Amino acid sequence: MSQDDPFSKLPSDRTLIMPSPGSRQGRQVTQFGQQTPQPQPQPVPQQPPQASAASAQMDPSVMASLSAGISLNPLVAEASSMLMAGPQLRTSHHPDPAGLRDALAYSIRQFEERVRAAGIPNEQVVAARYCLCTYLDEFCGSTPWGGSGVWARQSLLVMFHNETWGGEKFFQLLARLAENPGANRNLLELMYVMLSLGFEGRYRVIDNGRAQLDTVRERLHQMIRNHRGEYERELSPNWRGTQVERHKVLAMLPVWVVAALAALIVVAAYMGFSFSLTNQSDPVFNRILGIRASSAVPPKPRPPAERPRLATFLEPEIKAHLVTVSDLDDRSVITIRGDGFFEPGSATVAERVRPLLVRIADALNSVPGRILITGHTDSQPIRTARFPSNWHLSQERALNVEKILGQQVEAARMRAEGMADSEPVASNETAEGRARNRRVEITLMVARGDN
Repeated sequence: MSQDDPFSKLPSDRTLIMPSPGSRQGRQVTQFGQQTPQPQPQPVPQQPPQASAASAQMDPSVMASLSAGISLNPLVAEASSMLMAGPQLRTSHHPDPAGLRDALAYSIRQFEERVRAAGIPNEQVVAARYCLCTYLDEFCGSTPWGGSGVWARQSLLVMFHNETWGGEKFFQLLARLAENPGANRNLLELMYVMLSLGFEGRYRVIDNGRAQLDTVRERLHQMIRNHRGEYERELSPNWRGTQVERHKVLAMLPVWVVAALAALIVVAAYMGFSFSLTNQSDPVFNRILGIRASSAVPPKPRPPAERPRLATFLEPEIKAHLVTVSDLDDRSVITIRGDGFFEPGSATVAERVRPLLVRIADALNSVPGRILITGHTDSQPIRTARFPSNWHLSQERALNVEKILGQQVEAARMRAEGMADSEPVASNETAEGRARNRRVEITLMVARGDN
């Protein structure tokens, strides 16, 4: 077995039943570590990479200095800086994803060296590394700059373990470690921290995933507490403050009035900072999406499919001007106009057009292949508490279409992403052009020549 397989040293001589959170049925995992050997992972930088200014905050020397003394658990202590960086990656913009990836890869390698020096067994080190790669890849992969391009082609999990997605294997590993929580307490605590910081894995794409994930996390918390023992409830022996006389004016105000004013101030500050951040980040986001590799010779246009793939099935909807369908040699693209498809100013699919998505789902089920659902907007910015930018609106619309299609189409086939106004099909100078740019595209990827 490969030394990069986190299951290679775990028991695999019997069938294991995974815990069944929520209403999801238990599934069997048999001989997981006996899969066909895969090629060795690509080499990881052994020296600190020269990261750009955008990724300077992830400098390995800075990250290493943060870890000392944070936790009694050596895995959590050494990984603490990377754990804290995860949620920040999801909400930040990085013009140099490759430099950021190399900096994180170097930090993971340094993490391995430090925990091995601390006496952690190699099988636990490999499992912890697998979880860290999956954790960081999910946060980076959920951003516009990480969902495609360099990170999509060469993620941390690909570099270290030659795997493209670990959202399923993470929870399979958790189930096996839970069989002996006493011996695997450090790993279980590390995985619990990741779940608490927002890692979702496979529960991100299944129905009622959030509730099921909460159940898994709570069970893991109880398991750790049973083996770790009760924590010290008082953080300081002198935690009680000095009693002071309240101001007479404040004493006359009811508590709910003070609380309401404080909440109003917090909400106003949040909205102000959110809009200010969006105004500054939108131009950067547009420049990132505008990066295109120069090409001396323009590519040849894709030839049409030998025979219609989806157009025939959706011919009534095409004639009714509800959708347009382009059947190409390697893909079919269904375009839905956004006007009238969503409720005004929201990402909610209108009830009257839901039967159209049922028809599209039937068409997609008739042809195998991966499905990409892309939301697009016009160039007019949106500024609301729910949608701070056009990217948030386009992403939410794509996710809602994916959720409805997922009632009939296998969820593993689909992926949703928002592109805001980065890929217009018409000029945004006119109302007609902006209406054409407000759309959702459902792209079915098929093998070349496969009809």
